[in-house]
Amino acid sequence: MTVTRDRGDRERGSSAIELLGVLPVVVVVLLALLQTIAVTYTTHATNQAVRDGARAMSLGRPVAAAVERSLPGGLEAQQITYPDGGVRIEVRVPRIAVFPGMTVTREAAMPRTAP
Repeated sequence: MTVTRDRGDRERGSSAIELLGVLPVVVVVLLALLQTIAVTYTTHATNQAVRDGARAMSLGRPVAAAVERSLPGGLEAQQITYPDGGVRIEVRVPRIAVFPGMTVTREAAMPRTAP
């Protein structure tokens, strides 16, 4: 009498092996997506902060306070400079996992208004 094995017995562990092969790719894609979201968020926040800083400068108010007030929690201006009567700020992007550190730099100027 011969015993024949069912096809399901031969392929029993194949789905686990396939999952192990695909899982690292899925994790890397998710981390890259999170880093992209962090860059986009930081860029948007930096744009708003530099405009608020330029507006404060045009009104004769403290620029650094306006920039810091405008940036959301977790982000801070690494450097604030004043080239050609404008405002330039650099904000470090939060790092996700092993991606390299990035900095967003934005510059804005507004005409001075009479006090």
